[in-house]
Amino acid sequence: MTLTLAPIFSNNMVLQRELPVRIWGQSNPGSVVEVSVQGSTVSCTADKTGCWECTLPPLIASEGEMLNVRAGDERITLTDIAVGEVFVAGGQSNMEFWMRYDKQVEEFRPTCTNSRIRFYDQPKCSYPNQTKDCDYSKVGIWRKATHEDLDYFSAIGYYFARGLEMVLDMPVGIVGCNYGGTKSLAWMKPEHARIVQPEQTAAFEAQLHGLSYDELLANGRLNPSNDKGYATWPAWNELFLGQSPSKEEAEAFMASVVAGMQENAQVKPGMLTPTKEAPGALFTYMVQPIAGFATRGVLWYQGESDDENDGAQARHAKALQTIIADWRDAWQRADLPFLVVQLPGFGSWEAMGMGAHDWPTIRAGQQKVADEDEYVWLCSASDMGDKRDIHPKEKKPIGERLSLLALHHLLGMEVPADAPRCVGAERKGPWIILQFEHAENGLVIAGAEVNALELLCNGASTTFQAGTRGSRLVLAPTNPTSDPLEVRFAQTNWYRTNLYNGANIPALPFAISC
Repeated sequence: MTLTLAPIFSNNMVLQRELPVRIWGQSNPGSVVEVSVQGSTVSCTADKTGCWECTLPPLIASEGEMLNVRAGDERITLTDIAVGEVFVAGGQSNMEFWMRYDKQVEEFRPTCTNSRIRFYDQPKCSYPNQTKDCDYSKVGIWRKATHEDLDYFSAIGYYFARGLEMVLDMPVGIVGCNYGGTKSLAWMKPEHARIVQPEQTAAFEAQLHGLSYDELLANGRLNPSNDKGYATWPAWNELFLGQSPSKEEAEAFMASVVAGMQENAQVKPGMLTPTKEAPGALFTYMVQPIAGFATRGVLWYQGESDDENDGAQARHAKALQTIIADWRDAWQRADLPFLVVQLPGFGSWEAMGMGAHDWPTIRAGQQKVADEDEYVWLCSASDMGDKRDIHPKEKKPIGERLSLLALHHLLGMEVPADAPRCVGAERKGPWIILQFEHAENGLVIAGAEVNALELLCNGASTTFQAGTRGSRLVLAPTNPTSDPLEVRFAQTNWYRTNLYNGANIPALPFAISC
């Protein structure tokens, strides 16, 4: 057996500083493997299947390193290795969303060249040996930020890394582990997925049309949607991510795709079932192959597809908790941090004839997880949605807000990072006083009135005026009453908020009675 490293270990990679670094691969059973970098050398013995794993002691930030691996007469040398901060960027299409399609890409392209900012895109796989069925030569490699390679970066990942690199003055690596249009059941262990998301599991099994799951996997290559190597930029991406097509343009495109599939006589109806929707598929074929790669934490943006099956929305909190627990187990880190992007406002994706059903419940689930887990923090995107497109084209604010959360909560820097959140309400005479945390420098209304804010009396909406007083939002009802009142903020599918703290971070959704 030839000495090999797991694919993520390659030239130009970034290794995490300050934490133990696991390196693994294959060699002859029983062979002694030595790994060295930065003057440290560790060794281990390959097991009876040839698998080996060495753990390096914590490294210091640096550039231009070499990683040497030796087993007997075999040697592997990786060059241009950097050591700094590493984050995994996971989720679905809005995390996957490439810089190629970002609204501001041409503004940043001329000055983007920076060898310290690097990106690895984990191949999008949902069945065994998928990388052998298609041309995957354009993915599964470490890239530096350059004019040419910027297109391949996750936009959120790039802006996040850029924010960290400017402050920390050291290399930052992003490991993209994302896949568009995926539900939460795919990102957890298969045995957990069937319990936690039964509606999603049932929907997947209904698409099989009697085909067994094993048959589906064995014939995965026959489904054109499984070609995720991106040897060329896919027409779907160019149409739906690069622009906001009309309904007619989208229908014509999808009709051509279906016609192409029907021409393939080998394809049975069940074979067209997306393997990415199988319980645990992405955890098995994407997460596990990189689990253990040393990282400071995970950036997470998923939930849109959990709105597709009625009942799944209310299970999102448990699903997110399960994903986090399963990833922590895979990394063997009970404290692996997650920085979660809360879903922004959305109305309907007219091009695909798809509308939001119950995004408020999904957002509430995300908030619940952040409230109950000391290593989860929520990134507000309440001002960044697009009413008619599920893929907002501007990712820079989200990437930068995530970088502030990382700098503050994970790297100990005193920077404003958290979104303002209502933590109390009281009535003083005719006024309603809403108290916010994370608004020490005062609240700011970017406009004449507060968007997405509603005051209800006995269930009916009533008019009011609003103003800020430091970290408080003061409401003055047009018709004062002593009856119970409820204040609701960003509690609909679509909204775009304009209530910020002094760091220009928008407030989180809330509902509170007084």
